[in-house]
Amino acid sequence: MCIPAARPRFADLLGITLSLTCLVHCLALPLLILLAPALGTWIAMPEWVHAAILMLALPAATFAMRDGWRRHGRVAPAALAAAGVGLLAAGLAAHEGWLPLADPETADRLLTSFGAVTLASAHLLNWRWRHAFRGHLR
Repeated sequence: MCIPAARPRFADLLGITLSLTCLVHCLALPLLILLAPALGTWIAMPEWVHAAILMLALPAATFAMRDGWRRHGRVAPAALAAAGVGLLAAGLAAHEGWLPLADPETADRLLTSFGAVTLASAHLLNWRWRHAFRGHLR
């Protein structure tokens, strides 16, 4: 069981891991499938993966950013996290065809990739500032 001080750190680690997993899924997997068409059927991800990653990333980001703000008082990580989650949601919407786009696959990859990088950056910034202000709880 996590001790209370370790929970926000775990939430940031989870957020970073999920963001990077999302990035690998969006960039490396299509490249691998392009390079090895025979492996495409073995590596195919279920349709629910995008939604599952978003549903895991949202509470992890919310918890980590709330705790970070309490410790360092800066809004920038939370604003970045909100933008990242928004981009991930837009990527999911493009993937599901909920947005009227000419090329939903490209939009999905771009939005999700930028969202993953933005969210991972938010978690890294939050982590850095939380540890810089370790003794200054509000």
